[in-house]
Amino acid sequence: MKNIKHKLLLTLALIFTINFAFSQEKKSNYNTIVYKISGDLNKDNIPDLVVVKEDNTDKHHPYLLEIFFQNKNGKYETVLTSTKAVMEKYPYGDQRTELILENLQIKNGILIFRNGMIRGSMIHKFRFQNREFELIGYTYTNASAGYIEHTDYNLSTGEKVDKHTDYQTVKILKYTKTKQKMQELPKLKDFTPFDFTY
Repeated sequence: MKNIKHKLLLTLALIFTINFAFSQEKKSNYNTIVYKISGDLNKDNIPDLVVVKEDNTDKHHPYLLEIFFQNKNGKYETVLTSTKAVMEKYPYGDQRTELILENLQIKNGILIFRNGMIRGSMIHKFRFQNREFELIGYTYTNASAGYIEHTDYNLSTGEKVDKHTDYQTVKILKYTKTKQKMQELPKLKDFTPFDFTY
């Protein structure tokens, strides 16, 4: 009986070791650079670096986002890594997709993600403040039945505009402006695009 238990424990330990080694290998397999942009993110007048890498050996094609601050000596320090901020290219493991990172840029110190959807787009704007990358702007456009739906939300001021526009006449069918300031802004470190759809 002791021999059986001993063999069972050894087998479980071996399985755990193999799984752990495999997961460690997968984490470091982001082999293709998709975006590499530079710009000042922390207001020290020194260009920083943002890199998005893809693991194209995985059927889901996951992405890794890395942000580096550059110091005055030219050395880079990693300040953020995320495997959630850029969604997998093929979340179902085939050629179907829900969201594609169409553009990544730094403008006036703000890191801007533009994601393309099947019938629209989402833009998320992050600024480095309070020692975090915080979401300060969100824009959503979608082709709905009979109209184009558009949302523009300034999280810094709390001002939000919702608008519906007719496809053919470009007539505004609905327009509402509200003010909804959030107590705590979403952080890039634990952000995924579909987590914030307002």
